[in-house]
Amino acid sequence: MNRPKRWTRIIPLALAAVLAAGAASQVQATAPLDRKLQQAGDLVQLLRVSTPTQADRQRLAGLDLDLAESAGPGYADLVAYGNSDRKLLKLAGFSWKTLEPDMAAADRQRVQADADYAKAVRTKAIAATLPSGRTAYRQLADYDNDLTALAQQYPTKAKLFTLKEKSLEGRTVRGLEITHNVGVSDGKPVFLMLGVHHAREWPSGELTMEFAYDLLKSDGTDSRITNILEKSRVIVVPVVNPDGFNVSRSGSYDLKRKNCRVTNGQIPTSGQCAQSSNRSRGVDLNRNYSGFWGGPGASSSLTSETYRGAGAFSEPESRNVQALVSQHQVTTLITNHTYSSLVLREPGYASAAKTPDESIYKALGDQMAAANGYTSQWAYQLYDTTGTTEDWSYYATGGLGFTFEHSGNTFHPAFSNVVNMYPGNRNAYLIAAESTINAARHSIITGTAPAGAVLRLKKTFTTKTWSGTQLPDTLESTMTVPAGGTYTWHTNPSTRPAVVQQGGTEAWTLTCEQAGQVKETRSVTVARGASATANLTC
Repeated sequence: MNRPKRWTRIIPLALAAVLAAGAASQVQATAPLDRKLQQAGDLVQLLRVSTPTQADRQRLAGLDLDLAESAGPGYADLVAYGNSDRKLLKLAGFSWKTLEPDMAAADRQRVQADADYAKAVRTKAIAATLPSGRTAYRQLADYDNDLTALAQQYPTKAKLFTLKEKSLEGRTVRGLEITHNVGVSDGKPVFLMLGVHHAREWPSGELTMEFAYDLLKSDGTDSRITNILEKSRVIVVPVVNPDGFNVSRSGSYDLKRKNCRVTNGQIPTSGQCAQSSNRSRGVDLNRNYSGFWGGPGASSSLTSETYRGAGAFSEPESRNVQALVSQHQVTTLITNHTYSSLVLREPGYASAAKTPDESIYKALGDQMAAANGYTSQWAYQLYDTTGTTEDWSYYATGGLGFTFEHSGNTFHPAFSNVVNMYPGNRNAYLIAAESTINAARHSIITGTAPAGAVLRLKKTFTTKTWSGTQLPDTLESTMTVPAGGTYTWHTNPSTRPAVVQQGGTEAWTLTCEQAGQVKETRSVTVARGASATANLTC
């Protein structure tokens, strides 16, 4: 599990942090620790670092180490790859305790625990309680097989689809749309669930996949789910990052976090990503979105675990999510991660202003956290991040986006932990889906138009990166007018949050099309919680 060292760039940063904190005396005081570090060798360890203040946490993030997505009052966890990382922490004046002294050994224990759990279910010592009946983590092929099987088993309620681009290694990325009469192009609001942005966070894909099973198997017997599928469209993409996940899950390198971008601007050759010399290379997809891209909490180093990429949306995997969200009215989004016990909402960096939707944003986050037992908080309270999924999706669309940092003591704990995670998160997901339906939390456009006409909503604007660069963005979705000639379209507000903060307004461009020709165009302005009427003759 050793990886190439990248310390020539980082050590000057650490020394600067030490000097800024006046920690030279601490370095001398802890000098005897050097011998212990030498005895520990280059074991990969999980450490809990003392961060008494938010400033300490941000200073720790500035060292560019592999921060786990886990932090609490006075601490933050990180993965230390041998002596160099531990010495760097010591130079910067940090203290810590060791949570896992040998992560390679811990993963071997996890493998045995998973085998024991599967055997217990097989021998009926315990029952399989997940909706799918799974007893072990899926491989990449299992996800494709399960998505295909569900689409075949429930043809009127589940539709398999392929995202816009293949991964860097040429893999197709798939998702599932779930609703009643799934083949109809209706105006239902959309709840989007994503898994495995980060390759090693296996539970994030499992929980997403299990929720898809649950919706389809429980429809008709669970009134909450029946109502959700009648009134909304749920979209799941269990594995956003298939290349990285394949490296992690196949046993090549289970701590792989990022995608398989080995060299900027180049497609990796077969097997190149899994080579030991390339383990630390790749782009952190959850720092590659255009919203505030290049800001705090995202690195410019290709070997950093938070490398932001050569440019915003430089990676096909993040562009896939961009295209998916841009083509649907996603009023609620959850991107699943591990590990901690947090429900995170915007903003993602501490100096940002509160969102104009803080009241309903917090209310929904708090409600979901009460269901799964997590803590609801602003994303920056974990640590500063920029270029994340919601940094783009919320500010571009106004849809309420959340990160779930799921519970556990490591990135992919024993599978029985996933089984235990699911019930509380099931309820949280249902709450999110029910919020998707809640018209007070999005907008509605209604009216009349010729039956069978295609209605199109479009908006073109720019998204600002951290440096102030304005990047073009387009939201464009469609629906078909039903047979009665009356339509109801659940949408996001026409005005983006940043424009609301500035006291401005924006409009959707609504077109009515027949036989591929635009027959009528309207400008529609509609706020969150409001409705607008547009009667069209085409």
